[in-house]
Amino acid sequence: MTRRFLAAAAALLMSAGALAVAAPSAAAQEDDTDSLLIATSQEVDTFNPFKRRFVITYNTSIMTYETLVRMGTDYEPVPGLATEWEESADGLTWTFTIREGAKWSDGEPLTAQDVAYTYGLLIENQAIRDWNIDFAGNLVSAEAPDDTTFVLTLAQPSPWDVLTREVFIVPEHVWSEFPDPSADDANELPLVGSGPFQVTEYATDEFIRLEANEDYWDGAPGFDEVVFDYYAENDAAVAALEAHEVDVVSGLNPAQIGALEGQDGITVNNAQGRRYVSLTINYNSVTQDGTEFGNGHPALKDPVVRQAMHMAIDKQALVDTVLDGNGQPATSIIPSIFEQYHWDGGDQLLGFDIEGANALLDEAGYVRGDDGIRTMPGTGERLSFRFYQHADNTDYATIVQFVSEWWAELGLEIKPEAIEQGSLNDLAYLGEFDIAFSGWGVGPNPTEQLGMHTCAVLPTLTDGSERSSENNYCNAEFDALHEQQKVESDPDARAELVRQQQALMYADTPVIYLYYQNTLEAYNSDKISGMVLQPSEGGMITGQQGYAWAYVTAQPAGGAEDEGTPVWVWIAVAAAVVVVVAGGAVFALRRRKTADERE
Repeated sequence: MTRRFLAAAAALLMSAGALAVAAPSAAAQEDDTDSLLIATSQEVDTFNPFKRRFVITYNTSIMTYETLVRMGTDYEPVPGLATEWEESADGLTWTFTIREGAKWSDGEPLTAQDVAYTYGLLIENQAIRDWNIDFAGNLVSAEAPDDTTFVLTLAQPSPWDVLTREVFIVPEHVWSEFPDPSADDANELPLVGSGPFQVTEYATDEFIRLEANEDYWDGAPGFDEVVFDYYAENDAAVAALEAHEVDVVSGLNPAQIGALEGQDGITVNNAQGRRYVSLTINYNSVTQDGTEFGNGHPALKDPVVRQAMHMAIDKQALVDTVLDGNGQPATSIIPSIFEQYHWDGGDQLLGFDIEGANALLDEAGYVRGDDGIRTMPGTGERLSFRFYQHADNTDYATIVQFVSEWWAELGLEIKPEAIEQGSLNDLAYLGEFDIAFSGWGVGPNPTEQLGMHTCAVLPTLTDGSERSSENNYCNAEFDALHEQQKVESDPDARAELVRQQQALMYADTPVIYLYYQNTLEAYNSDKISGMVLQPSEGGMITGQQGYAWAYVTAQPAGGAEDEGTPVWVWIAVAAAVVVVVAGGAVFALRRRKTADERE
């Protein structure tokens, strides 16, 4: 584990980064604004970074607010607001040196007091603590003995979380004026942050504008602003890219990529992703005190029913048909891009077996009625399930067709319904569904995602307002493994504990993981140059983790020379070398490299 970061090396790397990002653009017209236009289909749920759940909220957070430690271009920790850090011998105390000269976007100085205030909210504000309990529950104190020193004290050693958990530092002089920092008072624009861009304007169903922070400590970005433009349908976003009305489009399907490939001025990118698509099963809508809520079908409480449904899904067929091969069948919550922690299923892997699934249901006493639909033993209730999908996702609609046909062969009645994403999420957290789509981007430290499936994050209320749990999964054995892996310092031992967690979830089947999808995206290469990928080899532009490398390093085409490898790549690689030398191979997350992933 990293015991101390070399301050001189960090300073050198960061100042080099500032020079690279701040390079002037020859293409910029004197009185014009250089705008980087990014298509999005998702509405903002909140600008409060402690409550973030949607992808768009995360994207605005990583550009507006800084963390102590950044996630580098190859998922390694590199300096952010902290230039160096030191872990005590017992692993309970971490001391961070806060960067001098950093400012908030309103011109106020950023100090260690802001950092202490932010971590203090995780400790003292009950709602913020509850939303982030898997991390916040281990925090004892957060102190700033002076303007450049921050001291964090833990209840148990948790080195992985300290360096990789994204705690977005907020300005005390602004947030301390809010009546309740856990509410949406933080949505007042313009947001005050310390990141490379700041949210300044937002219009529902239209756009989100983020203006470049000209006084950013790491140098002003190449573009004057980033604008997320709202498109309800991806086909409309693709047409806008072709018409040069938008610059970056993601979440594409194979047909859209095929149509864009080879067009002048458009570059497509097909990268191994860190996102899974899954089916959440409503089997356990219950609060921490045991109060049941929602109206899930009682048959879904039976693991035999859930396993039979799992066996009746041909995941490879979904990858081949829906994704045109641009992805992999999923086994668990951690995608194979993070090979160190990924669980491949081993002997537990269920193959596609309609006959075997029917046999399971027969043996469990789920008999077919005259109409062919099975009924529950004892009650005779028909196995008729609501199946909710996102209304704006054509891939999900195709999956519903396939899966409904397979499940019909089991004697299940499936009632699909397309619902707007926000409404679907509301129903899911209220427990008013049977099966629903879900999907998350997973980071290189699996703790946060796994923590969303622990008993500790079960809701205390039944009104759907508490959203720390993904699906109310609760297993004491899983929790025990989770606590062990958080404090395990040996990387191989920790990886084994994480794999055991995934194996338990697979056996319990609260979620059916369908596939890990590639990131299919395209951008206007006539307008943009210099975007740094994550991972640096064959990586993605959108969906980056821990820092918006691509958007910060992007330059208007025709500006700074872009011959050979961009300077930023060498900076990021150098930072990674420093980390590995300083801390050994703990964070060396191995990654599969195939010909398809190379640029």
